[in-house]
Amino acid sequence: MLKLSPTKQITLSAMCIALTVLSIYAAAVLPTMRIASYFLSSIFVFVLCAEHAYLSAVLVFIASAGLGFLLLPSKTALIPYVFLFGHYGIFKTFLDARLHDRFVGTILKLLYCNAFFALAVLLAVFVMEFDLTTFELPIPLWAFVLLLQAAFLVYDLVYLICQKIYISRIRNAIIPRR
Repeated sequence: MLKLSPTKQITLSAMCIALTVLSIYAAAVLPTMRIASYFLSSIFVFVLCAEHAYLSAVLVFIASAGLGFLLLPSKTALIPYVFLFGHYGIFKTFLDARLHDRFVGTILKLLYCNAFFALAVLLAVFVMEFDLTTFELPIPLWAFVLLLQAAFLVYDLVYLICQKIYISRIRNAIIPRR
């Protein structure tokens, strides 16, 4: 593994920040493809994690959230990125590199997603004064929770596929290996 020079790390970070903010902006203003835009915004942080530049990845997450707060017309559109999509790639990459038991890793990733989803719901209830009593689900709550777990697992699987595509096809074009 070649270590990135500081210049390449800064350049890569700036590109990731720009693409992340653009994806978050698309999620905020487009009437369709919101989930896909949030997913795309979560992929860019992996570029730095793949180079083991975790501090830079965290700084990209913070800078993207800050710029999103300044640039987005609707600040509530930033909540999914800040509470789950932005930092999940850092956690997933760090955990996958350290923990080699896939079952335990999957359970930990599910717990991580559930914890931050719960934090987002608590923020909506207590800070933004969202009334959960008026919110009706078309399915029972237990079925909604099971669907949410399945959605997290699908998100993790698609994220893994994108990681493999980046490593096998895109990485050498962005960061030439000599």
